[in-house]
Amino acid sequence: MTANRSTNFFARQRDARKSCRNQLILFAMAVFIIVIVTTMAIRFAWYLYISTQAHTLINFEAAQRYQQKLSTFTFFDPAFFLFMAMLIVCFILAASLIKMNSLQKGGGAVAEMLGGRAIIAATTDPSEKRLINVVEEMAIASGIPVPQVYVLDAENNINAFAAGLEITDSAVAVTKGTLNKLNREELQGVIGHEFSHILNGDARLNMQLIGILFGIMFMGIIGRQILSKGRFSARMGLPVIAAGFCLMIIGSIGTFMGRLMQCAISRQKEFLADASAVQFTRNPMGLAGALKKIGGSTFGSQINSPGARQASHLFFSESHPNKLFAFLATHPPLAERIRLLDPSFDGNFPKMEEDVSKAKAQYSTPFWGTSHAGKTLHVPAGSPLLAILPAEVVHHVGNPSKENIEQSRTFLDSIPEEIAETVKSPKGAASVIYALLMDHDAVLRSSQLPALDRAMVVRGQTDNILKIAGQLSGLQQNLRLPLIELAMPALKGLTSMEKRNFLLVLHSCINTDGCLSLFELSVLWILEKYLNPAEELFRSVKIFSFSGIGLDVVVLLQALACTGHAADRAKAQEAFHAGIARIPELAARKPVFTFEEIASYAKVNNALTRLIEASFKIRELVIDACAHCAFSDHEVTVEERELLRIIALALQCPLPPFVETSPEKDAA
Repeated sequence: MTANRSTNFFARQRDARKSCRNQLILFAMAVFIIVIVTTMAIRFAWYLYISTQAHTLINFEAAQRYQQKLSTFTFFDPAFFLFMAMLIVCFILAASLIKMNSLQKGGGAVAEMLGGRAIIAATTDPSEKRLINVVEEMAIASGIPVPQVYVLDAENNINAFAAGLEITDSAVAVTKGTLNKLNREELQGVIGHEFSHILNGDARLNMQLIGILFGIMFMGIIGRQILSKGRFSARMGLPVIAAGFCLMIIGSIGTFMGRLMQCAISRQKEFLADASAVQFTRNPMGLAGALKKIGGSTFGSQINSPGARQASHLFFSESHPNKLFAFLATHPPLAERIRLLDPSFDGNFPKMEEDVSKAKAQYSTPFWGTSHAGKTLHVPAGSPLLAILPAEVVHHVGNPSKENIEQSRTFLDSIPEEIAETVKSPKGAASVIYALLMDHDAVLRSSQLPALDRAMVVRGQTDNILKIAGQLSGLQQNLRLPLIELAMPALKGLTSMEKRNFLLVLHSCINTDGCLSLFELSVLWILEKYLNPAEELFRSVKIFSFSGIGLDVVVLLQALACTGHAADRAKAQEAFHAGIARIPELAARKPVFTFEEIASYAKVNNALTRLIEASFKIRELVIDACAHCAFSDHEVTVEERELLRIIALALQCPLPPFVETSPEKDAA
């Protein structure tokens, strides 16, 4: 299957920014048209008012005054037009800004606006557990935190959407019909489609469009409310009804312009999302099956929520189909999408059967590590190898593969069952994260205990945390980040005060030994970003060259080089220069390498904070340089991999976990 857009993550991000600019241009055009029509409508309503007053007032003097106004009335009054234009523009902008402010909470706000119910990880419903498992697999395979998961209980047709301002605040929602009518392969295809929207930057773009559309459609909403009031006085009735109808017409214009914006921006993104889902799952028939079931259903993918029209561009399939105005569809025709997935499709949709698929076994054979029973599994002889070259790393950003999904399943299966259940509650998730940060040294661990006594969420649970720490002591290093990613959705259930206290206690536990390790940096960065999001609906790019951030890139490369070669200065320096060489602008300056046995990860944190303001072209070069630095000796340690993935995630460029193969397979 092919798409008209690039499958390179950074090219897609540049396309997304271009689409954002196109949004603003279309918005300006829509506002201009609405201003012209609205001022004319208001002028016409004013004409009706003075005409009515001139002919219906009993008071002769008052009627004469209105007749005099009527005789001098003209439809074009520059001062009036200018005043009303300014007023209407301010009105539309205010409505859009109010809506955008309500969306600052992230993807969960959109899901709740459409009637979504958050699914807790500890759910006992089989179809919901199946959905949670699919989302967890894909999140770990993509290298991003597990999104919040919602179900639209009132919607019985097949549909889904993803929303979010950042990767860390994303949400995936499906309808009740999607849960009940799709089997696992079809559900996986739909979720893969939605994950591609998160990875491609479409989810953020779609939320911006919701805010923009609300402003230009708000006039129509007011018009409908005016007309729904019913009774009016004899003198005021005609002007008020006329004003209501005018606002309805204006609202229709706004709706029409909004629909044009939706279909202009949305259609090609759907083709790319389908292509990305197939690349993700290597199973085009799963996605095609879901689309065929939509085509064979009586009501297709229709959404009945009152607020769904302004969010129709978010959905997996057309939420408000209209055969008379097919050119305004926000999604490509179902048959066209299916033929790209299944060339043998004859255009006939099979009649939809209502039997509900039962949840099936979720995971494959366990990965090397700890099994559900807690027993140690046999580790194949030889170290695992990475099936990737440094130059290919940037092409894997935002492009998880089927191998990543398979590895994520085995990652999940390697986590002890008791721990996997514990992280599904806020208290359990906090306990597991505290346990992961418990020091192996008995003296340092004892000094961490007073900090745990101040923890609001796990008060009185110190012994349980130490027990969990013992269970996790043999956990492979490459399973720690996936475990934290699994725990993050449950932490969203903490109150604002509990979140602040949780992070403060976390800082206290980490600072006990006076130094910040790579893993501790990773935990702090991810959790602070996740629990204290500072989203901007329209985030601006401020850095377009290395002139202002060269030192930050040097800090990253030094930290990466020292992490991989903590005991070998020469190799660390060689790795550093291998990375710098990938950025000629910096290499020409010949930066001095400073060797640190314990890299300053506080500096790394500051560098990442600045680099998030850089363009995606800059970020692509930085990740490429970091990859060549880590791979310079053809041996990538777990620490290097973790830091490389943290750097990529911090730059909003999620890097899937590296696929490992055993030496025996390679030799064969």
